Amino acid sequence: MRNHTPPTITQATGKAIRLKDNCFAEVISDSGDTELPFCLPGEEIAFERVQYPKRTNTYFKQVIKPSLERQDPACKHFTACGGCILQHASKGFYKEFKTALLTQAFLDNGLSPYVIEPIKVVPAAQRRRANLEAIKKGDKLFMGFHRLQSHQIIDMYECPVLTQPLQDALPYLRNALENLLEPFQKAKIFVLEIDGLVDIGLEIQGVNQLTEDQRKSLMAIAEQAKWNRLQFRHRKVYDILWQKEPMTINFGKLTVPVDPWAFLQASSLAQGWMQDLVAQTIEQAGQQTKLLDLFCGRGTFSGILLNHGPVDGFEGDPKAITILADAGKDFTLSAHVQDLFAIPLPANTLNGYSTVVIDPPRAGAQAQATQLALSTVPLIIYVSCNPHTFARDAKVLEDGGYTLETVHPIDQFLWAAHLEVVGVFRKGSA
Repeated sequence: MRNHTPPTITQATGKAIRLKDNCFAEVISDSGDTELPFCLPGEEIAFERVQYPKRTNTYFKQVIKPSLERQDPACKHFTACGGCILQHASKGFYKEFKTALLTQAFLDNGLSPYVIEPIKVVPAAQRRRANLEAIKKGDKLFMGFHRLQSHQIIDMYECPVLTQPLQDALPYLRNALENLLEPFQKAKIFVLEIDGLVDIGLEIQGVNQLTEDQRKSLMAIAEQAKWNRLQFRHRKVYDILWQKEPMTINFGKLTVPVDPWAFLQASSLAQGWMQDLVAQTIEQAGQQTKLLDLFCGRGTFSGILLNHGPVDGFEGDPKAITILADAGKDFTLSAHVQDLFAIPLPANTLNGYSTVVIDPPRAGAQAQATQLALSTVPLIIYVSCNPHTFARDAKVLEDGGYTLETVHPIDQFLWAAHLEVVGVFRKGSA
């Protein structure tokens, strides 16, 4: 039989020393050091230590002596919901900490941090897409994000990071799911807002097709909520329940269809900043011959590059490439499906381009960076959502003869540990 001995629970206090990359603080304590969220350096913290037979967990309880950098959180769900982890930090401390994420990554990889520009921070109420979850427990619906480091869904009634149209959608979503879900049934909710138009996608555990009554109920809520579109998805089958007009987004010269499951930059403001940096850098570089967009997705940067010459785009997602190719059929755009992790474009192919924009996932693009380092491409603009993999790949490019001229940190995930980076590399410049 298993040993069901209950854990030993003790109360402890400690002092927070510094924040790590994940925004947890290193806490020193007479009962043993640990790492805790929701702390700031210098604070005295009360926490709970839970000792199991083979592991020990620690849980933040409260601040005994606060830092002068502590501020009141913007959301009543803070410390319960895991969506935000830095709402308690002052604006000055917050910006310094976010910049330090990139600075430390540079130092760890032997790069100079002096090329880092001042950080741009997207304010609250600007996040235009999010993935929520819901579960029905008895007669009560729980809908929101997960608790930090947990599968528990925190019942969310407000979210100050979401755009106002998405915040306005929350009570309607709650009403829809309260009537739709059976006890202990789960759902995934994908929300997107573009130019005031709200697009909702639903996936429901164990349901591959809605009944006619369910469809009518959801359509009535979508109409009442004034959503632009509501759809249900089971695997690759999409059931559009309600739609006023198609959902599209403009990327420079391109008008591209999107849905709540599509990858988009989380903030339209941050997207604009990144696109402007790309456009301004290319304009300063002068006349272009042919441009390349690696990990192009649906064309966030391809449409901007088209203002400067013919564009080739490469991406591993076939659906994204099909959509991009159709959107660019009237332009000098060629879109290709290719897994750039397994099969990076070789240096001799890269040499045919005057500018390369690369925007990989969080894992970075070490194999592709290696080929870029061997190439003679005059200008590389590297867009990243991970300072560590960016710095790693930047070192590869520097070792290959590129100069990292400037780096722009952009914080579009407010109060979270994520950070976007746009870096400009030139071959052989001093």
